[in-house]
Amino acid sequence: LLSSPMLVDRKMGDAAAESWEGEELQSPSREDVVDTIIPWKKRIKIALMWQGVSVLLTGTAVFSQLLADEGVNLPTTQSFLNYLVLGLLFGSKMYLRGESPREPWWKYCVIAFCDVQGNFLLVLAYQYTSIISVQLLDCFTIPVVMILSCKLLGARYRRMHLVGACTALVGLCMLVTADSIEGRTTSTTPARSPLLGDMLVITGASLYGVSNIGQEFMVKERDRIEFLAHLGAFGAIISGIQMGALESRQIRSLILNGSLTIFIYFIGFNLCLLGMYLSVPVILETSSAAFMNLSLLTADFYSLVVALLLFSAKPSVLYFAAFGIIVSGLAIYNVTGDATSTSTSNNRPYVLRTPSEEEMSEAIIATRTSQHRSYKEVEEMNESIA
Repeated sequence: LLSSPMLVDRKMGDAAAESWEGEELQSPSREDVVDTIIPWKKRIKIALMWQGVSVLLTGTAVFSQLLADEGVNLPTTQSFLNYLVLGLLFGSKMYLRGESPREPWWKYCVIAFCDVQGNFLLVLAYQYTSIISVQLLDCFTIPVVMILSCKLLGARYRRMHLVGACTALVGLCMLVTADSIEGRTTSTTPARSPLLGDMLVITGASLYGVSNIGQEFMVKERDRIEFLAHLGAFGAIISGIQMGALESRQIRSLILNGSLTIFIYFIGFNLCLLGMYLSVPVILETSSAAFMNLSLLTADFYSLVVALLLFSAKPSVLYFAAFGIIVSGLAIYNVTGDATSTSTSNNRPYVLRTPSEEEMSEAIIATRTSQHRSYKEVEEMNESIA
């Protein structure tokens, strides 16, 4: 019995079980985290995917500018339909799965509030400043995201990351100066208050930064469908209340007197915005909020081209200088590579992100524990027989 192949295999299994049982899942060292940095081929693929989102972002900017030129000032209403569709689509998916939320509702409510107000302020800014200014100034989201990533997600940035971000901020300050001096928009309607518009964009970009970090955490650590369902539901509630309180009179006027062109612009804006909200969480699962915002800076170039072609714009030389400085900051950051992090499951392979993975792990542990006990019992029986 002691020399039987079955007993030898069981003894080998016993040793393997003991070896496995003694291992503990340790947090990765800095070197281990660096080794998990996305390779260049995959990084290029992710960057190209972000460029598709960048085109959609440019589409929302163009339709917002067109609506502003038509005299439409409904920043909350413009985004309401997007949240409603998200809530209905992913809320029904979550209901069919029969799963309970894995995070408290108030966390999703805070993220949705920041997202709604970010949309509100950015869309409102088109009433006061130019499409180029809005697109360039919203890169203020980058330093906000980097700071919050360090504090909340444990991101580690190198010096060149900071140099790239600071370079972009220099271009941002130059743009504010140029916009306040020039005082004109790239559309056919004069800018009412360029400096106020710039401040609205910076505030909205800061709120977007908070929303981006919350979104990155939720899609990596929790569940993308759950996040989009709650974002849509709370976003629709918050924007619906704000819409009724601030824009009810304008909505009635638009329904009674609005032209077909305005409704087409509304549909175009919401289609672009919905495409962004559907794409970003998917890409964020293998990327980061900081890399996303830096990659989306190319939307500034697309907006500049659209402004030149569609709005017959004649931007100041300072605009091009500011854009060049911001793009230089983007290049410096991307050459260094994305920041490392030890607080998200994208860089922690030992963290389980879905209930099915957790159940599978528990089943494996239970099976191996049971096998380990069986091996012990067989060994004791063999010793007693011997």
